[in-house]
Amino acid sequence: MENKELTVKQINGKLKMCEGKLSEYNSLLTRYENELKEIEEGTKKAYISPSYYKTSIRDFKKKINKYEALIAEYNGMLAGKVKEYPVVRQYVETWKKNCIDYITNPQTIGDCIESYNSMRKHQDEVEADYKARGYKSWESYNARKDIEKSFLRTWGFVYEYLSIYNKTIDMERLERDYKYEADRKYNKFIEDAEYYVGEITDISGLSIGRKGDLNGFVVGTKGKAEVTTIAAEGPIQRFHYRTLFKMEK
Repeated sequence: MENKELTVKQINGKLKMCEGKLSEYNSLLTRYENELKEIEEGTKKAYISPSYYKTSIRDFKKKINKYEALIAEYNGMLAGKVKEYPVVRQYVETWKKNCIDYITNPQTIGDCIESYNSMRKHQDEVEADYKARGYKSWESYNARKDIEKSFLRTWGFVYEYLSIYNKTIDMERLERDYKYEADRKYNKFIEDAEYYVGEITDISGLSIGRKGDLNGFVVGTKGKAEVTTIAAEGPIQRFHYRTLFKMEK
């Protein structure tokens, strides 16, 4: 562990990295344990020595223990730094739930897959047109890439978690990423509020609206500010909010 003082943002970044590594090594451990079991039972042909599996399993367990300890330590550091304001926590947790619910909605998944298939069809048509005009296949690369970028601008936030072929969402990574984003939004709100009003002394004037927006007043050692959150939506519902602060005179 570093000796230097870490900011809340830095700690959250390290937590995200550690949780990703922990998930990776847990998956590898499960895979290697299952493969070793199949080899020992004679249901799987051994292309690699069983001793290799056993050594790898021991290494994975050590790494899992390492990252579990780091996560516990970083969470302990956060506990001493982050002030808890239930209404703000509810605000970011509502945002997180809305995002996850939307991404995992069968309609969203179906629309994303339909758009993906349409994008691939368009790419094939463009490539065929290039070939018909005597161009080499690599010369259509940029045109195909532009079509893909257009798809990702709209659907990238779903596609990055989606397996097109079996129509499933990587829930573990989705929940981990949005937990990180919810924590980041929480800390950002507190940092922004304290920039305007100083150390927060009263947050009871805040409330959550029907759309999950946070509005009202926050009071601090430097004064009182009005808080307004506005939705920043694109063609696909993304549940993005901008939080505005306006100091009262």
